[in-house]
Amino acid sequence: MTDNQNPAWDGRDVAELLDVAAQGGGRFRSRCSETNEHGRVYGGQMLGQALAAAARTAPAGRPASYMQFLFVAGARPDQPLDYEVTVLQEGKRFSSRGVRGSQAGGRFVCDASVSFARALAAPDHETPAPGDCGLGLDPLTLPGLADIDAPEARDVEWAVDYSYRPHIALDFRAPFVDDLLRADAHEPRMRFFIRTRQRLGDDPLLHAAAFAYLSDYWINFVACIPHVQGMKAARTRLYVASLNHAIWFHRPLRADDWLLIDCRNPSGAFGRGLSIARIYSQHGDLVASATQECLLAPVEGEGAR
Repeated sequence: MTDNQNPAWDGRDVAELLDVAAQGGGRFRSRCSETNEHGRVYGGQMLGQALAAAARTAPAGRPASYMQFLFVAGARPDQPLDYEVTVLQEGKRFSSRGVRGSQAGGRFVCDASVSFARALAAPDHETPAPGDCGLGLDPLTLPGLADIDAPEARDVEWAVDYSYRPHIALDFRAPFVDDLLRADAHEPRMRFFIRTRQRLGDDPLLHAAAFAYLSDYWINFVACIPHVQGMKAARTRLYVASLNHAIWFHRPLRADDWLLIDCRNPSGAFGRGLSIARIYSQHGDLVASATQECLLAPVEGEGAR
């Protein structure tokens, strides 16, 4: 294998996927790639690797606090991703980094800002988990994606290219199956439990990167499902792709423990949809918040893609 090739990830060891090789001078390179349904690098990989690269340059004792990520272009899975980290701030409490991702020939594919913060002894408050979010249920008793088999699931797969196949590295459970089949078109909402199947050790920065990775999985769906039946009737499909993504880390989390994601979609218009998510631990702690804007581009025709 040459330096311009990138092996396919086997889908099992999330830590292996997110590990980046130091190239010197604040530069890091991916070791392998995961391919999405469009034949490009899965966006969660880029999120996780960019955070992991930034973390390699941050002082010890400063966990990740914030990430803003812009998807600029689809990345090719057969080529390595190069991440260049720039110091934006090195203060008493915060360390901020800029991360630019590129591929062969200097092709620019992503841009991110990542902050790390020293924990302070300060006042603490949080919005409690809603009573109808599914918290308190045992995720192991709930259906996974492979258990959801209904005509509406086939409509979703046809209209927006979401698949009800399980992910080899992520365990996904649905407390309310209707969220994934028949969401309220006027107030779309989706609730699901998720964790990595593999245990990840105790490094909080690895868990932050792994959470960034899994935070790209299905969150956009809440912006798509209101339109599935209309798309089916019009024989029109939607090309869905991530545009930008933001994460706020409020409290320590483990990506290998169950996380409950309560996700809502306030708007879809002019080819863009916004998803807003609150992420809770099984104990009810609000551990993170995330937003993601996605492209919702109509594609005409029976066989169009």
